Amino acid sequence: MSQPSFIPLLNSIAVNEAKGEKLLQTWADNAKDLDLKAALQFVAIREGEHAWAFTKRMCELGYEVDEESAYQVFKNFDELLACAASDASDAEKVAILAGNRDKDAPDPFRGFFNDTTIDPQTGELLGRYIAEERDSGRLLSAEYDRVCAAAEGNVRANGATSEMEALRICVSELQKDVAKLRKKVKKMT
Repeated sequence: MSQPSFIPLLNSIAVNEAKGEKLLQTWADNAKDLDLKAALQFVAIREGEHAWAFTKRMCELGYEVDEESAYQVFKNFDELLACAASDASDAEKVAILAGNRDKDAPDPFRGFFNDTTIDPQTGELLGRYIAEERDSGRLLSAEYDRVCAAAEGNVRANGATSEMEALRICVSELQKDVAKLRKKVKKMT
């Protein structure tokens, strides 16, 4: 019997959801904004549950999760994890960890059900996953927007007279944080 065509999709979801859980929980553990922390923890729990649910489904179908063959959503995961664990502000982390959010991007889930060989149990799991991912995206996006708006207000209150100056201040702070991270990494090695 040949491998179902949807196994690579299930495998990639299992691998990337596990990484998402680790990344978001690390950020939550270091978040300064309590509302953002709560949202990050909630979504991290969801990500972990998704990782286990897809791992379980693959097991039920007779397959193991294989990180090496999975599509990698997080191209520079270790760097992102270091950022999440850093002393950078939550707004700075939003800029780095979620900065490439494109609200007009096509729906990444739109083709999931093009595979007509998906069985009902896997289809049900995928449907719940998609609905929860969209909800998580909305929740985190609202929190990111709120944190950034608050930070922009603080930057302007701290003497910035223009949006460009506010960006310069933000970049300067990021450079300081990166220098601190490099020093910490050097001490560890």
